[in-house]
Amino acid sequence: MLGATLGLGSCQEDFLETVPSNAVSYEQAFSSTAGVEAALNGIYRLMRDAPVNSGSTPSHDSYGIPHFNLTWDVMGQDIMANSNWFVFQYELDNKLPTYRGTHMLWAMNYGVITNANNIIANAAKVPGITEEQRAAFEAEAKALRAFGYFNLARTYQHTYLKDPNALAVPLVLEQTTAQSQGRPRATLKEVYTQILEDLNTAERVLPTTRTAKSRINKNVAQGLLARVHLEMGQWQQAAEFAAKARQGYALMTPSQWKEGFNNYANGEWIWGLAQSADQQVAFASFYSTIDGRYTVDSKGNRTYVRRGYNNIRANDKFVELFALTDARREFQEAVGTTNSNRYTITKFKDLPDLSGDFVLMRSAEMYLIEAEAKARFGQEEAAQELVYQLRQQRFTVAADAVKPTTTGTALIDEVWVERRKELYGEGFGLMDIKRLQKPLVRTGNHTAVLGTTPANSDLFIYMFPQLEIINNPNFGPQNP
Repeated sequence: MLGATLGLGSCQEDFLETVPSNAVSYEQAFSSTAGVEAALNGIYRLMRDAPVNSGSTPSHDSYGIPHFNLTWDVMGQDIMANSNWFVFQYELDNKLPTYRGTHMLWAMNYGVITNANNIIANAAKVPGITEEQRAAFEAEAKALRAFGYFNLARTYQHTYLKDPNALAVPLVLEQTTAQSQGRPRATLKEVYTQILEDLNTAERVLPTTRTAKSRINKNVAQGLLARVHLEMGQWQQAAEFAAKARQGYALMTPSQWKEGFNNYANGEWIWGLAQSADQQVAFASFYSTIDGRYTVDSKGNRTYVRRGYNNIRANDKFVELFALTDARREFQEAVGTTNSNRYTITKFKDLPDLSGDFVLMRSAEMYLIEAEAKARFGQEEAAQELVYQLRQQRFTVAADAVKPTTTGTALIDEVWVERRKELYGEGFGLMDIKRLQKPLVRTGNHTAVLGTTPANSDLFIYMFPQLEIINNPNFGPQNP
């Protein structure tokens, strides 16, 4: 909570005069290296539990990065919200400046950035800190800042390759106070230049070792660089960093896939957020909405294994993409049902004490980034081989893992379909549609925004929170 408190203190004047009893002041945070460690851990806590940044009364869909990721998946074409939370996002109708949804995405990511800026500004002032410690603290904070800006740039603007000179979000790189002047919107090119600068510093400075898998290390920085270069169309760099990022993180087996995506000790996870039993948030959580395991009584009533909202579903046309022997076909089908309630998702199985961890980056994604990048710069055989290596670890019948034979645009599309089957529920749904500048196509048992929404539709980008526009006279134009 330290990180969350520091973020509030730097954004709102009302919080500057006193410090809550469950937090520490700036002076305490930067009085020792242990204080800086606490500040970093506070940022990671904010990333998985961010109700204080929702801009209103804490709600059951406000829980940091898992909320962010689920938002982008239900806005895509493979996953649906058939009731309760995330319905507005599914309907592409939660983007207006006065809505909670846009404020949560804005405040959560700028909360990460604000707290990272605090560390970057103050680490060198910590008594007794060594040069090596300072460099490491600043590098990790810069990687977190880059992560926040990457999320914001893609939320509030179209993809980089559509127009690098399009206005994105304000670029704030210094510690903010009540006296700080609001910044104007920077261009995508300016934001991505800063993202790369921060991530290159982190990749150069950070070691592969770390105290917990929730912390950013060299591999995570390399994985983020792979994502950013892919977004920017810099294919060779994307392939290079993807190959580096997955070193030491072997692909899981089909049986491991079916264990439930709930333990960040999984050898394939490069980055994840731990969730302990004493900090779980019950109904207000990712697993509450997406864990779809259930039993049926004699009257046909469902009892869900994981009590919660249980309202996320898989589109039937998406399910048809999976072979029956594909371990990733983690759906429970209601026999005889053809509506949006037909397929629940069982990929993410919460633990009995509700302490399931959250996945942020896996080596499988790095295989697919490298495959797409190599397909784009002419190394098609290498790209096919990478997809084949992944498939060999995904099918329960080895002979069903087939090597791609497509080339050119067809191969790139095949990699995209493989990404969809591999990464559903992990935050890539609409983000990939935007990045690839594809239309959003919803058919089958979808219930909202049916048919085809054109590529680069303004429905895919969020408007800015109204309070931000009002309070920052330098901000610039509102999004459409």
